[in-house]
Amino acid sequence: PVRLMKWCLDMHPKAQTVCDPFMGTGTTGVAAVAMGKTFTGIERERKYFDIACRRIEDEQRQCRLAV
Repeated sequence: PVRLMKWCLDMHPKAQTVCDPFMGTGTTGVAAVAMGKTFTGIERERKYFDIACRRIEDEQRQCRLAV
């Protein structure tokens, strides 16, 4: 869940960039974007990569609306 990943990322508050070498559907990326961090994700399965991109882009749009 995104909430769990936010908790994990809070363990390193000074970190500005998050790398997820097994991105899956992008939960870590969604959490990173929501926290204002730069995200790099790697996923070899096109199906999951497309889902992750869509979820992260949706979160980026939400963040822009909130500002």
